[in-house]
Amino acid sequence: MKFSAKIFIAGCMTWASAQAQLSLPSDQIGGPPMGSQNYVNIKGSPYLLETWEKGSVTMASGQKFEGIELMFDQVANQILFKDSKGEVKAFNQPILSFIIGEGAKQHTFAKGADGIFYENLVNGKTPLWKKNHKTLIDEKPYGSATVQRNVLNNNTYYVGELSKLTKIKNDKKSVIQVLSDKASEIEEYIKAEKLNPKTESDLARIFVYYNGL
Repeated sequence: MKFSAKIFIAGCMTWASAQAQLSLPSDQIGGPPMGSQNYVNIKGSPYLLETWEKGSVTMASGQKFEGIELMFDQVANQILFKDSKGEVKAFNQPILSFIIGEGAKQHTFAKGADGIFYENLVNGKTPLWKKNHKTLIDEKPYGSATVQRNVLNNNTYYVGELSKLTKIKNDKKSVIQVLSDKASEIEEYIKAEKLNPKTESDLARIFVYYNGL
């Protein structure tokens, strides 16, 4: 859930009035059709969302595409799209940032220095980011000839600019330490609102409050 205006890093996600659509030949932005990933006998989802969602993409070159169907594979850290023929492809140019989904399902991401896409949970003087780099763990149940693949969610939270992120723990003590210049106000706010920073929505509320002080 996004807890701030959808204004992202200055100049990064400012959409021009005439956006490029996917009517141009897809080989300009995507390679050959993608084969199916090895997601057989899998428990959990490797994707951010289970369905294809409309979204916008900004390439590292500055080229922008809007209103295209996207899927974010968080195991492969790869954004997939459907071209005008309905074929699933991966972008063949570096991506700077992207927005996927609408309304409550809208998520905004930008690429960090490590090449991982981070989700922007809160914007402002102290941005809050989430990294959810999913991994696959294979296990073979006793007596079974079939390998079970499990998707593990690795959620970690960060503050600051993408070029210099600081990892934080989502607990009360750590959050107050990070926001130490307003420690008393933050502690009072958490108490008054009965917030639990271990809950992502409450963690985001704390940062929205802090950024408004």
